[in-house]
Amino acid sequence: MMNLRYRILQSRWPDGGEWQDWGFFYESDESNRGEALVLFHHNMDELHWIVHHVNHRIRSRRLPLERVEDAVAKYSDRLRVLRDIHIYKGDDEPLSTALNAIEAHVLGLDHIAPHDASEETMRVFAGRANRPLAQAIAHRLGFPLSAVSITPLPDSEVHVQIDEVVRQKDVFVVQPCSAPVNDHLLELLLLVDAFRRASAHSITAVIPYFPYSRQERMARGREAISARVVASMLETVGADRIIYVDIHTEAIQGFFTVPVDQLPAYPILADYFRGKSFLEEAVVVAPDVGRARLAGKYAQALGLPLVVMQKRRDGFRRVRTTHVVGDVRGKVPILIDDIVASGSVLGQIPTLLEHGARPEVHLAITHPVLLPSALERLDEDWVAELVVTDTILLPPVKRHPKLKIVSVAPMLAYAIRGIYHGESISPLWDFHAPPARG
Repeated sequence: MMNLRYRILQSRWPDGGEWQDWGFFYESDESNRGEALVLFHHNMDELHWIVHHVNHRIRSRRLPLERVEDAVAKYSDRLRVLRDIHIYKGDDEPLSTALNAIEAHVLGLDHIAPHDASEETMRVFAGRANRPLAQAIAHRLGFPLSAVSITPLPDSEVHVQIDEVVRQKDVFVVQPCSAPVNDHLLELLLLVDAFRRASAHSITAVIPYFPYSRQERMARGREAISARVVASMLETVGADRIIYVDIHTEAIQGFFTVPVDQLPAYPILADYFRGKSFLEEAVVVAPDVGRARLAGKYAQALGLPLVVMQKRRDGFRRVRTTHVVGDVRGKVPILIDDIVASGSVLGQIPTLLEHGARPEVHLAITHPVLLPSALERLDEDWVAELVVTDTILLPPVKRHPKLKIVSVAPMLAYAIRGIYHGESISPLWDFHAPPARG
């Protein structure tokens, strides 16, 4: 029986140029015979290549654009098996052997990295908080999201049911706990409970944006340590492992007794700035001493000086900058943080300008909570751009023109596969960009 598979690789022409994504929809059977439909894009709107492989030998031919539609139609019934999978724009993991578009006819199917039969017990599910991110992760792993029904009830409760067998399966459930935080958190808890009651072999909660991470201690008397409560609830319902990205306070890892993997976004965000024309005149700026370590990783990755600001927070909303340690005169600041919510970090920019920084401030911040006050501050002329990740799904009203989004899906897919196979995921902490662009 033929099995439909999907993979994404990167390639470029031998004479250089931009790296392109190749989306492979291919079939294989026990004799390794079959056909592969390869969609090669220049601008995400045009499909240019159809490739067939027989006995591990790939043959390629260029099709007139008017014939591409017919060729895709031939595969439409099979592609529907993969639901809404299309070419996914963005960098994938670097390949040990790059697929060269010119040499495609002599490369074997091994270079396509077909679905590993040893991953048959892996299942990826998603809550409602950020389904596009979960879909992108599943696409990179080579299969669609598994099915789950999450139904709001008239009394504002929610009903969760797993729609496929997960007995003795290794489940990864993707659910960032962004706004509405409590709804998404409870939904995650119910999902984990359902997987446990359905006899899943293991349950990993993939929480790209971890809730209550700024409430990890008692700043004043008679306060709850909310992050500790969240950790306890996740363990109580049955989570075997936790994955999150750039948590606000690393000490939260100590609230868990199960394994925790904190994944870094700085290699992805730092790579965005590589090759920018202003980089030779830039400095990396930490908004406070607490973020100096994170900003130092950006500075090391980009080979830039580090500047640290000192601030004092008066209550939950008021932030006052007291000192700037380092030289920003005539420099382009790249301001680093892990969360942008009310936009207090944007409110620190005038202090940089007072110290002589150029009115062209770039920001690299992992989690875009983006309350209305932050969106208003993005309108200031001195804000050049805000680069964030897709850990939080942004509604159209928050898609500011100065906002740039890079995806953590390849990183999370890499981590999930490594954890599933019991392999090290430490390469994620090494700054390495995708293959150098022409």
